[in-house]
This record gives sequence, C-alpha cells and structure tokens, in this order.
Amino acid sequence: MKSLQLIHFAFLFLIVAFGAYVALNAREQLFFSYQEDKMFLYMAITISFLGNLSSKYLYAKLLKQIPANAELSQKAVKYSTAHIFRVAMLEFPALMCIIFVMESDNIFYFILVGILILMILSLYPTKYKFANEVPLSMKEKSMLENL
Repeated sequence: MKSLQLIHFAFLFLIVAFGAYVALNAREQLFFSYQEDKMFLYMAITISFLGNLSSKYLYAKLLKQIPANAELSQKAVKYSTAHIFRVAMLEFPALMCIIFVMESDNIFYFILVGILILMILSLYPTKYKFANEVPLSMKEKSMLENL
C-alpha cells in the first residue's frame, strides 16, 4: 500500500511540477479568458470528461476481474494496477490542459487542471478503500488490519 501511495503522489507531483514549469516560463504572457481559444476550450473539457469517464469504467472493469478466491497479495497487485490506470487516465487530461496553457498562454485551463488534481487527491489509496472495493474474506480483512 505504501508503494501505491508513493506512485499516487508521483503522478500528482508530475502534474504540479509541469504546471509550475509552464506557468513560470510564460508568466509574462499569461492571461485569463474563456472567450478566446474556443477550440482548445472544447477540447480540454471533452478530454477531461472522457478521461474521467474512462478512468471510472476501466477501474470498475479491472476490479471485477479480481477473483474472490485469489490470494491477498494477488488481489493487492491487481488493485494496484487498477488504481494506477485510474490515476493515469486522469493525469492525461491534466497534462493536456497544461499543454493547452503552454500553447495558448490562457490560464483558464489551470482551472481544469485544479479540478483533476482534486479528483486525483480524492482517490488516495488506503487500506480502508482497498478492503471496501476488493472482495476480501474475513481472514484477509483481519490480515489487512494487522499490516
């Protein structure tokens, strides 16, 4: 679980670091407008929406593939894989929105990046979430609490 949490924060750090890099390099030219760059605006909203939907769909599909009779370690690996895919599917739209800021100098897209970052933060992996989202036996739940 600790390594999954570290990977989760690595994804977040990448978004924040790239966003800060773009903001610092273009700070003189940045402006805020939702009236200009309609093409980027619609693309950013569409990509963000599709990224959110696909992350939820893929995550649910991967969790359903976890057999109930598998060992706890196998369940943890499959849960980790599902979580990484889910966060990656949210990270892609965030990085695309940062690229839109870089191309258009419009910081409106940072609003979408912020929303996606909040979504990723809300998905922070914990033992409690693992126990509730993966089919575990009572023995596995007690083993999980002792870790």
